[in-house]
Amino acid sequence: MKKEKIFFTPGPTELYPEVRKYIEEALDSNICSLNHRSSEFMEIFRHTADMLKKLMNIPDNYKVFFLSSATECMDRIVQNCVESQSFHFVNGAFAERFYRTALELNKNASKADADFGKSFDFGNISIDNSPELICITQNETSTGVAIDTGEIYKIKKSYPDSIIAADIVTSAPFVEIDFDRLDCAFFSVQKGFGLPAGLGVLLLNQKCIDKAEQLKKNNISIGSYHNFLSLNENAVKYQTTETPNVLAIYLLGRVCKSLSDYGIQRIRKETEDKAKVLYDFFDNHEFLKPFVSDKKDRSKTIINVEAGNRQNEIRKKLADNGIIAGSGYGKYKESQIRLANFPMHKPEDVMRITEILK
Repeated sequence: MKKEKIFFTPGPTELYPEVRKYIEEALDSNICSLNHRSSEFMEIFRHTADMLKKLMNIPDNYKVFFLSSATECMDRIVQNCVESQSFHFVNGAFAERFYRTALELNKNASKADADFGKSFDFGNISIDNSPELICITQNETSTGVAIDTGEIYKIKKSYPDSIIAADIVTSAPFVEIDFDRLDCAFFSVQKGFGLPAGLGVLLLNQKCIDKAEQLKKNNISIGSYHNFLSLNENAVKYQTTETPNVLAIYLLGRVCKSLSDYGIQRIRKETEDKAKVLYDFFDNHEFLKPFVSDKKDRSKTIINVEAGNRQNEIRKKLADNGIIAGSGYGKYKESQIRLANFPMHKPEDVMRITEILK
């Protein structure tokens, strides 16, 4: 009998358990054939936005935009919020991507660097000239470092005129955010929401819309169909600028409702408990060690483990027992394993990992 596979990869990851049923229901209801200007689609958009806001306690005045990916979200944020200057906290490959995006869009981007696997000494970082946009990767997917949200709020307080953008790609919906203390955040659905890839979600407030309007008045390009003004003009009608991934938006709404019914505080507690099991195990392992040494900087949702030249051996041993682990990222691709810890990952399967590797 073929052994069941459980994906602990950082994303795409294990599907949320109910997704198969939701897909079947969508097909039976002909969801995929709906016109994106139809009342049926508008109700799907409205339901998904409402369920997402309920699950993550997002204020009603926040806009919900559906894009193709988190990487596209980076593009749109820079295009619509920066005429000249942006500032980036860079401590991993995806924070670097945000910074490089600004450079490629011909913005005057500057950055503060931290070694991969470490956070920042925020007290000793000065940001010159109050940049229009300050970008921070709250949970760095490539390294497993999480930034305390309190540090983000301090930045917002120190630079009230800047737009503060947070990458929460691998921490949503686990991370608890006070959205009144930043201006925009984004994620993609193939990680903590356990959905097939192909949908990015951008959350932003009116300050971001106002900035886009100002740039357009100044004849600065803010993009075409996916500029904030066009996206917002359609979103207020629960529509999108062009035919979107209707199935993905529908599935996200269903999963958000299911997670909300289960209880976000319960999810957060379970995530922390599972993370503790894994970190305690690897802290005491003979040769497999957490990449992030400072416990306060460790992500609860992405656990990076140093495996050295035994990485292939470790991943094979896990795979032979039905556990699919991710490889490291970038320069750590061959020397680390990454284990996701999302709502669909069961405590008993986390315990299986420790049993296999002990």
